[in-house]
Amino acid sequence: MYFALEPERRRLRPELIAALQQHQTNPLVIQGWVRIVDYQFTNMPLSSAGSLTGYGARFNAGMDLDPGTLNPWPALYIAEDYETAYREKFQLKSSQAIDGLKPEELALEHGRSHTTVLLQGRIERVFDMTLPRHLEAVAKVLKKIKLPERAKTLKKKLRMKPGDLSMIQSGRGLYDAVLKHNWRVLPVQFGLPARSHILAELIRVAGFEAILYKSTMGPGKCLAVFPDQLSGQAYVELVDKAPPEVRHTRLDDNSAGDLAGWHILPPSFRR
Repeated sequence: MYFALEPERRRLRPELIAALQQHQTNPLVIQGWVRIVDYQFTNMPLSSAGSLTGYGARFNAGMDLDPGTLNPWPALYIAEDYETAYREKFQLKSSQAIDGLKPEELALEHGRSHTTVLLQGRIERVFDMTLPRHLEAVAKVLKKIKLPERAKTLKKKLRMKPGDLSMIQSGRGLYDAVLKHNWRVLPVQFGLPARSHILAELIRVAGFEAILYKSTMGPGKCLAVFPDQLSGQAYVELVDKAPPEVRHTRLDDNSAGDLAGWHILPPSFRR
């Protein structure tokens, strides 16, 4: 599916980018948002270097994707409130336990310390992905791509249900594919970009600085900020006074070079 559809996505790329640019955006003011980082990275709480490791995260590609698919790019992930940040970090409620195990134990992080930081700031150009209708324009373009004949043959041979293999037909369908499905399946099993990676790459090229979306685990919203896309007025900074060891307390277009994390990539990927 990926290799059959990629030529079609490339052919329609200008239309897809133009459709995304139709999205009406307003500046997002960040006040009291939360980020939880491992204690060993406390001196760099606004660094997005960790997002480049492995296969990345929902809206950014990591260095372990197969070469020739998507080049990696960083994202700083922050949450609207503490509970949402905690659930995104550990994939469980902060008060929840399963068979007596706490969330950090189930996440294989038992015995590790963490630091919670409060954030404030302003992002100028945010793609709001909290509602399916915001994806209708780009879904209209994707609707032009038909299911490959080979896929139809395999679908019949494997006796798959009608909904098990289908093309994007609507904003709701794209929303579900990006936010409700497990984004890790394609990267982990095949080294291929997730559907959310493919869409996020287009959103970056369309000129957006961040993606706003509903948490799949917590009650609040999350924001994936692209450090290298920030304009002169956009920033994210620590609310509290930081220890003297913290070099950068503010992420903006001046500090993005240090905080994006490009330095951890192999030379062929570095900017």
